[in-house]
This record gives sequence, C-alpha cells and structure tokens, in this order.
Amino acid sequence: MKIIAANWKMNHAFDEADAWINSFLKNHSGAIERLKNVEIVLCPPIFMTDYIDGQLMEDGFQQLEEIMKLEQKKFEDFSTDELTQIVLDERPLKIGGQDCHHEISGSFTGDTSATMLKKIGCQYVILGHSERRAGHFETSEIVGKKIRAALSEKIIPIICVGESKETRDQSRHLEFVYKQIMNSVPTDVKFDKLVIAYEPVWSIGTGVVPSLEQISEMAKLIKKVFNEKFQGLANDYFVLYGGSVTSLNSKEILSIHGIDGLLVGKASLDAEEFFKICIS
Repeated sequence: MKIIAANWKMNHAFDEADAWINSFLKNHSGAIERLKNVEIVLCPPIFMTDYIDGQLMEDGFQQLEEIMKLEQKKFEDFSTDELTQIVLDERPLKIGGQDCHHEISGSFTGDTSATMLKKIGCQYVILGHSERRAGHFETSEIVGKKIRAALSEKIIPIICVGESKETRDQSRHLEFVYKQIMNSVPTDVKFDKLVIAYEPVWSIGTGVVPSLEQISEMAKLIKKVFNEKFQGLANDYFVLYGGSVTSLNSKEILSIHGIDGLLVGKASLDAEEFFKICIS
C-alpha cells in the first residue's frame, strides 16, 4: 500500500474546497480499481476540516444503505462502532490535521489538540514539519510529545524530518536526519502505522528535487532505523518523500525502493494535478 498525503498548508477556503472535492471525486470514481492500494490523505487548514469531512461522509452513508439492503438490516441493527467504521472506510479520502498541541486541553490560544482533531474526523496528523520546526521553534522533544498526544487519540502521525542545504553541503545529512528521528519518535508507545516523511528543507517549495540516488540513500537510512531501532514498535512502517513533488516526477520517485508514498504540498492545491500524482 502507498500513502499519498496532501498538505494544503494555509491555503483554500470553502469555495476552493468545494471545487477541489468535486473535481477529485469525479476523477476518483473512474479510477477506483487503480487506487485500491493507495491511501489518500487530505490535510486542509483546521477550520476547513469538519466541513470537508461532512462532504465526504455522503459516500460512506451511500455505502451503508447498500449494506443494509444487501444484508436486510435496519440502521438500529448496527452498533455505533460498526456504523463509524463503515462510513469512515468508504470515504475516498482520509482526513488529517496539519499539527496538534501536545496537551489535550488548556490555555493555549490558537492551538488545536489531538482530541479536537479526533472529534472532527481526523485519522492522520502531520507533525514536525520543517515549517513548524523553523517558524514555531519546535524541537524534536516537542514533536515527540505531540506524537504521544496523537497516538493517545489513535491518530496516525506523519512525522517529518529533513536537513537544510547547509547540512547537506557539509555531508552531515544522514547524521542529522538520524538524530531527528531518534529524538522525535517515542520508543515506549505502540504505533498502528509508523510513518516518516523525508522532506529536505532545501527542496520544499523551491522546485529543486533531490536526485533519485539522494532520495534512495535517505530511504535506506530510515528503513535501517526501522529495522534496528524500532522493530516491533508498529504494525506497519512507511517512508514518504516530500519536496517539490509534481505529476511529472511522482512516478519516478515512487519507483525508488523503500519509498512508500508522498507528502505533497503546492501541487496538492490543484485537484487535477494531485489526482495525477495519486495514480502515478
């Protein structure tokens, strides 16, 4: 299975989201078979999350009606957990947050907790993105606390790591990313999916994409960390690549051994472009 995640960052509101969803679902309906082994995750701005989740629920309820007819059951014959699972599983897109606070609640103006994300339908959350680490001064220790908070609500964290141009030029990139992973990922908790997204800072939004060899080198390192340090910590392990991903390079990147998906930024704002990436 591949994971393809869209990070809208601080972009798109209701009108843009409606147009995006309509376009994506129209394309998706004709490619269900091609996408059966792809988990697609949409991470919009937080104020849009509940709205988009409601739009996507319609597909789940249509599936529920089909199951009720097929099994000759009534709505009340299903438990709350069964209903939730049917509706969530049938959504063509999983919903994710772009960040969460490490505390469940409290006096944290402007922040959103993992509990809140759970209540509005989020199944994933991006944590430790370089824009958060740099712009909000988040350390790996803070990222680790946020990961714990997400896991306490059974939300799958997409944990971002990546080096600067200066670190790469000094040939310290492998050491740097290794330390980021080891200092960010708690080793005393259980993951459903342990997802690490490698996003070189010097590639994000610049149009400069690492060579296939550079991406492969980092994928090998992360897989090695999984095998040697985190074995048994999760049910599944994924390495995603992010950084100037487009439909022109996505297929080539996904062909790299050890890359299990993509975290897409700017290109995900265009539904047609993002769909092309999903079917790469």
